[in-house]
Amino acid sequence: MKFQRLRGVKDVLPAESFLWEQVIAKAVETFKLYNYSLIITPTIEDTGLFTHGVGEATDIVMKEMYSFKDKKERDITLRPEGTASVVRAYIENSLEEKSDLYYIGQMFRYERPQKGRDREFFQIGAESFGDATAYKDAEIIKLADDILKGIGITSYEIHINSTGCKNCRPEYIKKLEEFIRTQKDGLCSDCIAKIERGAVIRVLDCKNEKCRQAIIKAPAIIDYLCDACGPHYSGLKKALTGLDVKYIENPNIVRGLDYYTKTVFEFITDKLGPQQNTVLAGGRYDDLVYELGGKQTPATGFAMGIERAVEVIRAENSAIAQKQLDAFVIVDSNHLNDGFLLLNKLRAKGVKATMNFDARSFKSQMREANGKNSKFALIIGENEAKSGKISLKNMADGSQVEADFETALSKIKG
Repeated sequence: MKFQRLRGVKDVLPAESFLWEQVIAKAVETFKLYNYSLIITPTIEDTGLFTHGVGEATDIVMKEMYSFKDKKERDITLRPEGTASVVRAYIENSLEEKSDLYYIGQMFRYERPQKGRDREFFQIGAESFGDATAYKDAEIIKLADDILKGIGITSYEIHINSTGCKNCRPEYIKKLEEFIRTQKDGLCSDCIAKIERGAVIRVLDCKNEKCRQAIIKAPAIIDYLCDACGPHYSGLKKALTGLDVKYIENPNIVRGLDYYTKTVFEFITDKLGPQQNTVLAGGRYDDLVYELGGKQTPATGFAMGIERAVEVIRAENSAIAQKQLDAFVIVDSNHLNDGFLLLNKLRAKGVKATMNFDARSFKSQMREANGKNSKFALIIGENEAKSGKISLKNMADGSQVEADFETALSKIKG
């Protein structure tokens, strides 16, 4: 039988996976610089974690979750996002009140596959607990900015907004609903459904151009912020300005999840198309820890899609070239063992090296070394075996010299 991958999932092959390696490596390097620690949570969780944490009226919970019953009739869901799982782990394991964490892993959403978003997709994210200040929001945004710049992405804008809190948001929602109902005839069917299920604020985030025009004069939530949320938002803008992080205030940034409070932000690019233009996004969620059974704890964070980051890298043509192979060992059939020992001696010294164990012709092996983009070919034939030396060929200029191991090693590393 011949099997094929399911629709909405993909194989990440070597021609692309080296970009994933670079994205992950740079993100991890930056997280460590900021003193964030890795947390690994399960791929499967109790369904209630997401219906309660993410919000029953959200598209994720209503239409997109992969949920099923296990053999004990428990309701299980493949995680559709990372924050709820990290919050659950934070509470369950009684982590320190102030904890800065990051994660890397796959998420699952049953939706139409699209550019940069399959049904199984991978995210890198950060979650910070225990700090209610605007400085922590600014740090999170700067951390995200440093990661994107570190992996070579430059074509994006940082859009910020405040969604208020449970004290000031209800009055705004009331005013927004009054306005939206006057524009109902200009809204798409999805937005009408959002209004009917009490998620009127989600209309602001619609990507349909007709809807965007209909709500262009909608009231802005920043005009309704309370005495706590207003100064917090002002403090965020001041901190970002001090860090020389350029941002755009966008009153339509509300995010698609119920748990956000105060700060929300999106890193928006024109390299993914108009419908899916966000490469990284996040915000503050000060009530979620309490709502999921912990004590009242301020928190903030973000998530970045690896697939989308790779798409932007390719579109910008900004990817660092795939790392070259340092050395390819070439031997004849009589000196396979000598070549094998040399290969492992090189690796022990930190040299990225490989060889072909079939001992094909020198010409064939040289073609393979060239195809693997090797800097050097190290050749052992009859003459080299007798002299105890190695023929070292520079693949860039074709020059070739005989050298002992230490001299060859010095040239390769140099």
